[in-house]
Amino acid sequence: MNYLPGAFDVPMWYIVMHLKGASGILTQKRYCDVLARRLNRDQENSLIRIDDYLLLPETIYLMVQEEALKLDIWYPAFRDQLLEELKELYLSELIAGGAILPTVNLSWEPVSHELIAGPEAFEHRVNEMLFLPVRKGLASDPEHYPYNSVNNKAGIDL
Repeated sequence: MNYLPGAFDVPMWYIVMHLKGASGILTQKRYCDVLARRLNRDQENSLIRIDDYLLLPETIYLMVQEEALKLDIWYPAFRDQLLEELKELYLSELIAGGAILPTVNLSWEPVSHELIAGPEAFEHRVNEMLFLPVRKGLASDPEHYPYNSVNNKAGIDL
């Protein structure tokens, strides 16, 4: 693939966040909405730009390009605030379901981020994200998996 000169001058990061403590919630609409609201707000404020994403039931994969904020400033706040919002929603659902004094122990574990240094690294990660749902048995065709940049069921601005 050919890229415009300077296409990788602005830092782009590949981020992987595994959610522990609540099985399979990240592809449920209410939780997708929380993620989309946070990412779309940060993009509207030109803090970052999302180039690609994939949501698996317990993992978020993001390709994030820095804009107004560097990753080391944006990412910890995003990660922590998103976790708090997910915890609040999860707790409210447990209580609505009849749980008495439920304990919510959600955490991001493990998390990783990697600088995308050029077109080869970019293409590798994009292809990995495209085919991961097939490898995990969540879809038979990568273009039919709803929670990625191709179908964008989560509603994240791209």
